[in-house]
Amino acid sequence: MRNLFAALVFLSAPAFADNIAPLSTADCAAMKAHHVLNDGAPVGCARLATVTFTYVDFEGRSHDDGRVVVLDALAPRVLKIFQEMKAQGFPISKARPVEAYEGSDDASMADDNTSSFNHRPIAGSNRLSLHAYGAAIDINPRENPYLTFSGATVTVAPPQGAGFLNRLQQRPGKPARPGMAESVVAIFTRNGFSNWGGFWDEPIDYQHFDITRALAERLASLPPEEARAAFEQMIAVSSAP
Repeated sequence: MRNLFAALVFLSAPAFADNIAPLSTADCAAMKAHHVLNDGAPVGCARLATVTFTYVDFEGRSHDDGRVVVLDALAPRVLKIFQEMKAQGFPISKARPVEAYEGSDDASMADDNTSSFNHRPIAGSNRLSLHAYGAAIDINPRENPYLTFSGATVTVAPPQGAGFLNRLQQRPGKPARPGMAESVVAIFTRNGFSNWGGFWDEPIDYQHFDITRALAERLASLPPEEARAAFEQMIAVSSAP
């Protein structure tokens, strides 16, 4: 297991703060204490990795403290996603593991927090979310809200996202609105996260990117090295001409 993570770190780009590491004992304990990792989770601490990355915020300031927790097999591609977004100039408000919000997805969204692992059901259902596999990423929830529908009524989460229901980034006479997910769909797709919630009919989840449930379940069932190879093979097949 440690050899796998050593290889993953080696494969990371040279930026000094960008790295992949297994969860520490303290990290694992914090996730359990703050309701992010609970009994019955489909993956445990041994199969999760912390991806640390640099990013630029909406004021153009650089940060080296971005952190998301993901399934170990996905970690190299997740790091690449954030590196490519930074190279593109895509801003991120903040990225903190969800234990900072006591496992509350609502609180994380309200703080415009980019995140991944959280052992929870899909909002409004009893079905397990792909976040519980560390196989989904939510980016900039304020700029990319989650929409649900009841007749003619639309509920926006977080409520601060109501100003972003018009998805045009450039509008005559108005300032540009960076940080909207449309501009990074291609980055996620070429790194294996081809499912974007902005393509859904109902609900619409502009912040959400994931892999398929069948693939997440398969990767979680395989040893780490085999799971990573299987994910890379899937990407290679899906990107072949």
